[in-house]
Amino acid sequence: MLIQFSVTNFRSIKDKVTLSMLAGNVKEHPEHLISYANEKYLKSAVIYGANASGKSNIIRAFSFMVDFVLNSHTLQLHKKIPRYPFQFDKDTQYFPSKFEVIFISNGISYAYGFSINDDEVIDEYLYHYPKGRQAIIFERSNTKDFRFVKDVSKQNSFKERTSANKLYLSVAANWNYSEVIPAFEWFASCQFFTKDIRTTSSKFENNDFKNSILSMLKVADFGINDLLLKDSGDLNVIDSIFPTDNLKTVHIVYNTDEQPSYYDLNIGEESDGTRAYLEVICFAKKALDEGTVFIADEIDAHLHPLLTKHLISLFNSKEFNTKNAQLIFTSHSTILLDSDILRRDQIWFTEKEEETAVTNLFSLYDFPIKKGTEIEKGYLLGRYGAIPFIKRGE
Repeated sequence: MLIQFSVTNFRSIKDKVTLSMLAGNVKEHPEHLISYANEKYLKSAVIYGANASGKSNIIRAFSFMVDFVLNSHTLQLHKKIPRYPFQFDKDTQYFPSKFEVIFISNGISYAYGFSINDDEVIDEYLYHYPKGRQAIIFERSNTKDFRFVKDVSKQNSFKERTSANKLYLSVAANWNYSEVIPAFEWFASCQFFTKDIRTTSSKFENNDFKNSILSMLKVADFGINDLLLKDSGDLNVIDSIFPTDNLKTVHIVYNTDEQPSYYDLNIGEESDGTRAYLEVICFAKKALDEGTVFIADEIDAHLHPLLTKHLISLFNSKEFNTKNAQLIFTSHSTILLDSDILRRDQIWFTEKEEETAVTNLFSLYDFPIKKGTEIEKGYLLGRYGAIPFIKRGE
């Protein structure tokens, strides 16, 4: 479970911004909350904002952090770190980029963070709270200075394998050091859905998975009655989003005598909306089954607003989200800006300062909202910011 994520000096984000899943003092929709250790956390959060305001950069920052944790141990010596500092300031390219996250893995809270420049990891830390009190797993400063309080000899051996451009967490986990494995596995469990990340049709070889996805498709009324995997030699596909290009959908059409006929289509022949929904529910199903974090950029692309609403409701539900999965997503679908659908603390906004091009992140919870307020109308009227300013042209 994610508690909060913070980032500094990444793409359009110059100053530190924090996305928190800690619930506010809101009485509505208690079923949208996860209770843990006398605190309550959100099952989902949405980020709104104008185009180019930085919504996607919040997702990209989190994705970068996860990817760097999972893969930095593979970086060759002296290879540059592919970070993306804020560009609209002549000094920020020399400042470090910072990433921090607080999360729960296997019932224990962890705090992890690091700062980097183009060449090296400047500092890094991992703490856990096994008995409700902070305990150090490791601390790193000035790139090469480490502090260990447990398994010192073993951790020193991992330190020697950690070059300046690698994260110690990544190296130690890949040497199977048990103290960092739960944290590393939490990062590995996070799922991202963007236009650049796709699923594979091989998932449908599992009948239980396929039948669950079929049920979700039928609820959405796409007219799809079955999913078939084609033979590898039969790949006449049009613009398929599935890399393996071997998935077919089966439709039933009735004639005037109400006799059924069966027709199958290559997945690439389905509409953009059908394919987009099939993609996103594959990720959603996995997150709901495993109780993990699902992060989606433009989750509503090509989707009818009611389908987006239904998808969000699965994560906020006690019935369907029994393992406390979390969904964090960006959207332009203002139908969700409704107190009957989301709590105020589940709604976030990004806004880019006109003079500096800096992205700010803030929550609707920060605004005094009276019960019964039409949130969607207020947002479109600009009461909360985070909307495009349409300038009059010639």
